[in-house]
Amino acid sequence: MSANRLTWLEYFAKELIAWREFRGLTQEQLAQAINYSPSQVAMVETCQRTPKPEFIKSCDAVMETGGALIRLYDELVSREVTPDYLNRWQGIIADASEINSFQPLVVHGLLQTPDYARAVLRSGPPSAADIDAKVQSRLARQEILTRDDPPMFVCVMDEGILRRPVGGRKVIGEQLHYLAEQAQQPHIRLHVVPNDTGEYAGLAGPFTIATIDGEDYVYLDNALTGQVTESTLDVATMKRMWESLRAEALPRPASLRMIQEAADQWTA
Repeated sequence: MSANRLTWLEYFAKELIAWREFRGLTQEQLAQAINYSPSQVAMVETCQRTPKPEFIKSCDAVMETGGALIRLYDELVSREVTPDYLNRWQGIIADASEINSFQPLVVHGLLQTPDYARAVLRSGPPSAADIDAKVQSRLARQEILTRDDPPMFVCVMDEGILRRPVGGRKVIGEQLHYLAEQAQQPHIRLHVVPNDTGEYAGLAGPFTIATIDGEDYVYLDNALTGQVTESTLDVATMKRMWESLRAEALPRPASLRMIQEAADQWTA
């Protein structure tokens, strides 16, 4: 293990070992109790394998931790894969009553399936955090759309997203079917800018506008980092761009037909 600051995996391994020894269990005894091989337990404890949530929950149950290990895992993973700027933005969208977003290249993270998210994250910049942890963190953020008081979420996307086989035919097909299903909900509205539009404001890149108690915040994203701004001038500029994009996009019914047709083509 590192002599410097512990990684989340090293910290978790130390806590797992501490609980196992506190309960007086050997690696072999713990492995038998949770129905895993001793080598799998050993690899987790020596940081050679990233533990899955199922493994951790089984350890919690057998060692009667009261869920301490899975809570620790969730907290450590969240800290590892969420930079400060994104952590701030997550706090904003968690309190937002309205979220308007434009996506030119990939499905918005709030609507990605696990397999699609994994494909997108795998193709992104290298990171110290493992892909499974990043996928879990992304899926956890989607809970804002399933809570009792979800925000109104409007997303304009480029038609190219529907035509790009991210993850392969099966993954993109399932993703688009999921989009069509989610778009039936009254608080989720999807609009597509068709390919024959030509040049339009969205070519400048993705952005999101979130509204909290009448105050607007803008999030600008790129391959390396993100920027959150509440500058009056910046917000006004992006709101004008948003209105331009809405004008270029197809109406909701036509957009949903296009999404469904593309989904059917990928899964045919």
